[in-house]
Amino acid sequence: MAYIDWAYFQAYAPGSSVTATEFPALAERASDVIDMLTFCRIKEAGGLSALPSSIQDAVKKATAAQVETLDLFGGAMATAGAASNPNSATIGKFSYSRSEWSGGSINGIPLSPLVSGYLGCTGLMYAGIDRGC
Repeated sequence: MAYIDWAYFQAYAPGSSVTATEFPALAERASDVIDMLTFCRIKEAGGLSALPSSIQDAVKKATAAQVETLDLFGGAMATAGAASNPNSATIGKFSYSRSEWSGGSINGIPLSPLVSGYLGCTGLMYAGIDRGC
């Protein structure tokens, strides 16, 4: 289940080119990316509603930012990984090249630079080992 709905996304990104038809698939994939980054801690905690409101807000913002990034990189095709997002293409005399995406990626899926900013202070991305006393 996606971490955001259409109404939330419209409020977060009112000028986005994402349509209501495209949104459900992009929101699901963006939520999957958030799960990968957070080691499925949201699901393990009992879902988004089981978390404090400040963390819920951060997860929702991160998901919305990721929806925008997936749309920027071709929509659902962006989840196919690097193969679907070449850095250059040539057709006849026409050549196009884009600079390396600065947002990074996870499993070849382009990652919004905002995601780590939103999720960074939640503790959900912590990959270390807690040492109990």
